Amino acid sequence: MDANNQETKIPEASKELDLSFNLLDMVGSIWRWRKSILILLGVVVIGTIIATLLLPNYYTAQATVIPSNEEKDLFGNDGKNKSIYGDEDAVDRVMIFAKSALLVEYMVKEFDLATLYKINNTTPKGESKVAKRFLKLYNVKKNEFSGIEISIQDTDPERSAKMVQAVLTRIEELYKQATSSNKNMILQTYEEALKEKKAELGVVSDSLIRLRKKYSIYDIKTQGELLASMVVSAESQLTEYLAKLEAFRQQGGRPDSIVNITARVRGLQRKLEMLHEQNDSIKSSISLKSYNEGREQVMYYENQIESLNKDISRILTEYSQFKAQANSKAGLIVLEPVQVPKVKSFPVRSLMVIASVFLALVIGILGALVLDLNKRVDWKAVLKDNKRTS
Repeated sequence: MDANNQETKIPEASKELDLSFNLLDMVGSIWRWRKSILILLGVVVIGTIIATLLLPNYYTAQATVIPSNEEKDLFGNDGKNKSIYGDEDAVDRVMIFAKSALLVEYMVKEFDLATLYKINNTTPKGESKVAKRFLKLYNVKKNEFSGIEISIQDTDPERSAKMVQAVLTRIEELYKQATSSNKNMILQTYEEALKEKKAELGVVSDSLIRLRKKYSIYDIKTQGELLASMVVSAESQLTEYLAKLEAFRQQGGRPDSIVNITARVRGLQRKLEMLHEQNDSIKSSISLKSYNEGREQVMYYENQIESLNKDISRILTEYSQFKAQANSKAGLIVLEPVQVPKVKSFPVRSLMVIASVFLALVIGILGALVLDLNKRVDWKAVLKDNKRTS
């Protein structure tokens, strides 16, 4: 009896509510609310069409650029970028300039964007709104080929192209300003190196002049070959005439012949004496002894001068090439030039209508299911039960 009483005391509302839906229930709910759903779709479609027709057409102008190689290896060093295009670091620098506040400020003033966007920029908040509006229509990204794609949307296609061109010009100016100080420093380094090398060349040249005068050496190769041939020739002739003189004396030759040969022998001996510089008082350009003493020193200074001349020539070439590059106008290489867009890019009205229809359909179906679910619940009983349990 007590058990039966307890069973009768349990309110019906406290039993577990059946809130589940199967596929048939869902189809049934949609069918019952079909007219409302269709009305909702119609209203949304018409409203979306009207709203999209009121939206202005936007045209997108774009360009693809890549920075030139400002640190191009013009001088044949291995392991450096020899391409005309800049590396990843150069691309990243351009990306920084393209997104900088200096660029945004320039564009706002250059095209009077506050008036164009109908925003009061007399206050800091207004200036911020103009900048944000521009940044929504301005896009910079790096593509998979390390090129930089720059695009701007505007209601006027010609103005959008002009704005992209202005962006490219301003980026190039900022890029050059950032690298000009470094270039000037490198040019000064070249100039100082040239000055030092020329000064060193002057000192070495003076030393070589003194050595040439001291040892009477003016052409090491020619002078050495000449002295060697003269020594060999004089020694062979002296040997020949000494033998003749000895033979004439032993055989009783004519006195005048003996005198003639004797004179020739003395002349050759004197010649060899000069070549070997046996007398320190003799200073001659045909002195083999003097040549041998000064040869190594003269060769050393000649090699120094040759090396310095090569260094100066190399530095001058590098300096001229770098100076030409530093003064060049190429900062950005335009891969895809700016063109006036002919087709609008926004809004895509068809996609907006399709999206709104899909969203309205989802909302309509969910609304129908919620309304049918609501009919299953006796909210008065639920509230009454909640009061009793509390």
